[in-house]
Amino acid sequence: YILCFLQVLAAQMKYGDPANVTCVACQKDCSGDASGLEHAVGKVTQNGTTMLWTVDRLIEWGISVMCYHNNDAGDQCCSTLDLSIYQSPESVSISFVNHTEMMFENQQYTLQCSVQNVAPVQSLTVTFYRGNTALGHLQSNSEQKKPVNETFTLNITPRREDNGAQYWCEAKLELGPAGPQPPPVVTSEKLKLTLQRKPTSWSPDFVASLGATSHRISWQSKCLQDVISAFLCNNIFSLFLSTTKPNNITLLYIIYILLHII
Repeated sequence: YILCFLQVLAAQMKYGDPANVTCVACQKDCSGDASGLEHAVGKVTQNGTTMLWTVDRLIEWGISVMCYHNNDAGDQCCSTLDLSIYQSPESVSISFVNHTEMMFENQQYTLQCSVQNVAPVQSLTVTFYRGNTALGHLQSNSEQKKPVNETFTLNITPRREDNGAQYWCEAKLELGPAGPQPPPVVTSEKLKLTLQRKPTSWSPDFVASLGATSHRISWQSKCLQDVISAFLCNNIFSLFLSTTKPNNITLLYIIYILLHII
């Protein structure tokens, strides 16, 4: 009676951790001496038809082990296990896509959540938040088993009441009942939203009042210029009527004022 099966103590194995797999190649009426376990890394200890494969540190991807048994009659059984290895996200960050300027209410913007070095990415769920409110859940379509960098985006249209709100994202690696419990979770920093109010459209009356104000300012400036000119002319006239001869410095100063102000 031949029965091959692999007993895995942890169906989901964390990258960098120790790992072990137990293989029972035959349970009863076993004959022959052709049981074994093929492996690329690690070591195997065998007790009859039971074999234990161990590795001190799981640092390779795409590892598989094969357990087999052959009896004297030439019957064979074998069982292969592809190890399911996971790696929690190394880092998670949030930002706005192609936008560093002022932001306005009722305009659409795109949030971007970047997840670094995660595997397997198809088991990853990314959730965007505004404060404690979940805005959307996203998953990857990639079937890559090794660690990858993945970016997820979500469009938002902030309202006036969202001014000052904090946006962030969460990356959760959901590996099922055989995976770690609770699932590994990594969150981003908080991104504060600062909104600018759009300028109100100007009515014709307001534009007209601006024009009147501008005209008044221009008229007042001309009046001020006339006053300065009159003051200088009066002083120059008084200078010529004076019996005291002006010195060269006084004359040069007056000429400078006339050239640069009038």
